[in-house]
Amino acid sequence: MVEFLDVDREGLFEEIVERGREEGVSDEEGYHELIDAVIEEHRGMGEIHDDTSYQSMAEALRLRWSEYREALGVDESHPTF
Repeated sequence: MVEFLDVDREGLFEEIVERGREEGVSDEEGYHELIDAVIEEHRGMGEIHDDTSYQSMAEALRLRWSEYREALGVDESHPTF
């Protein structure tokens, strides 16, 4: 069973969008790296427990790449924001 104490997927996604905007992350590889970094930070703070469950959370967030691009206003005709 996955145990998430103080963090949820939607909250993480919103944090990732905000940080991605601040850091200028507009490509998919950078988005995936940002996901890993944010999850690791929350694990380090003890907000996400279970050494393997973060993989499923990361995968769910990776599948939201198109939503991330939309949130930043990035598309094929405007590859950066």
